[in-house]
Amino acid sequence: MDKLNDLMNSEYDAMAAMEIPMPEAFERAMALIETKLTKKEFMDVESAIYEGCINSEHIAFEQGFMRGIVVAKGGAA
Repeated sequence: MDKLNDLMNSEYDAMAAMEIPMPEAFERAMALIETKLTKKEFMDVESAIYEGCINSEHIAFEQGFMRGIVVAKGGAA
């Protein structure tokens, strides 16, 4: 189990180093939002959005990772 945790942590670290590509529409929306908020408010909103994106990616990765283990252990691979 420790090896599995180490492997998952290694993969999480690799994902954290990746830059999240955001659509152009998102960038335009953020530029508009920035004009309506103070710098601190904008930074809080931006941080929350990016944190949500990263958390979603981790959850999706973990589900896929665990499904792969189940398939391999079940002999389907």
